[in-house]
Amino acid sequence: MTYTERVRDVTTLAHELGHAVHALMAADHSVLTFSPPLPLAETASSFGQILLLETMLEGADPKLRRNLLAKYIEDSYAQILRQAYRVLFEQEAHRRIAGGATPDEISAAYMETLREQFGDSLELDDLFENEWLTIGHVFTDPFYDCSYAFGLLLVLGLYQRYKELGGAFVPQYLKILATGGSKAPVAILDEAGFDILSGMVDELESLS
Repeated sequence: MTYTERVRDVTTLAHELGHAVHALMAADHSVLTFSPPLPLAETASSFGQILLLETMLEGADPKLRRNLLAKYIEDSYAQILRQAYRVLFEQEAHRRIAGGATPDEISAAYMETLREQFGDSLELDDLFENEWLTIGHVFTDPFYDCSYAFGLLLVLGLYQRYKELGGAFVPQYLKILATGGSKAPVAILDEAGFDILSGMVDELESLS
């Protein structure tokens, strides 16, 4: 990777190193069960970034601490809400393509999601309607962007458990990584002691 001694270079390195750790932990699997399922694909990478942030905050002066936290909040918005909207766009794009939509109509659909996402908080230049053409995952790994949103939300929960349990959390976390893609995401997390379904049910019931 290109390294220019910027903070973003360091966080990118931590992110990609997380993928490497995930791969090493699951290395004993066959080629069919090695890769983590889509919802867990960004688990180790996002967790690595949180650990890096924790390390960088230690001993940081108030100004640097404020800047680091503000940047993490900004990146979290991009990883959760921004990526979620990209998936919504992909769904709409596939529906329109099935109906014979042109590239210009797909661009218009993308612009609609941007306007809904940002509302009147900023002005969107018309050039942004072509931004979707620069999103590699849209073409190489359709709907992959949902893994970023789910991954960070999951990791924020895992990190909270880590802060509560300390070293006792590590075997649970490593078990998630070592399972690779040999089981469904819910089963992988359940066996590691994390019940995500009950929380989802509670949330849906609160909204109904």
